Amino acid sequence: MILFISPHLDDVALSCGGLVYRLTSAGQPVTIASVHTADHPTDRPLSEAARREHRQWQLGDQPYERRRAEDALACQTLGATAIHLGLLDAIYRCDERGLPLYANDFIGGAVHPLDWQSHLSEVQWALSPLVGSAMQVYCPLAIGGHVDHVVVRRAVESLARSSVLRYYEDFPYVDRVDQFSSPAAGLACERVVLTTEELEVRIRAIACYPSQCSVMFGSVGAMSQRVQAYVARIGGERYWFVVSAARRET
Repeated sequence: MILFISPHLDDVALSCGGLVYRLTSAGQPVTIASVHTADHPTDRPLSEAARREHRQWQLGDQPYERRRAEDALACQTLGATAIHLGLLDAIYRCDERGLPLYANDFIGGAVHPLDWQSHLSEVQWALSPLVGSAMQVYCPLAIGGHVDHVVVRRAVESLARSSVLRYYEDFPYVDRVDQFSSPAAGLACERVVLTTEELEVRIRAIACYPSQCSVMFGSVGAMSQRVQAYVARIGGERYWFVVSAARRET
């Protein structure tokens, strides 16, 4: 089984849809495990960040049932198996007093100490059986600094051998980074040149998330143009690996 780990219910389709479709079309079993997929507890007040996200998504105060349905359709489009791990998104996590951990700084801000103390172990526990049975694991580079992406990357790195681990570029965050070339010393990239069909299926899968397309791109048409432009600019999709664990791209 090839495992793609998605911090949220759209990250793999956004970033890796072409490769996922290539693998499944070749008969490879692919699982997309989305980590933060639960509705917020009704006994806790919504943070301002959560209220803002809910207004943008336009799915009501319990939006994740619809979001999970969007993801199921996207994974079906890609030919992959969807697993929803049921952890809370950063916008819903609170401290022991019930106060939100993040007001408006969950993208690009520091990970809250309580997340390192408790949420990291929750992510590790949820992912451990899947990572342990996977022949290859893909996780986000955490470009853009979303705290959920950062914690997921740390969790995966603690569980997976570097020889089976690949990192994907978080789209659309990576498209906002000027002249992005290398995420860190010690990593090299493999480039997957997409066929027309693979690019089209990636776009169709992203379009399965209408609640997110409108927020991130304005419309499905604008999303399609943005994805095509980025893929053309970098020559496909790029995946990063620890140099000592695999041969350097030549």
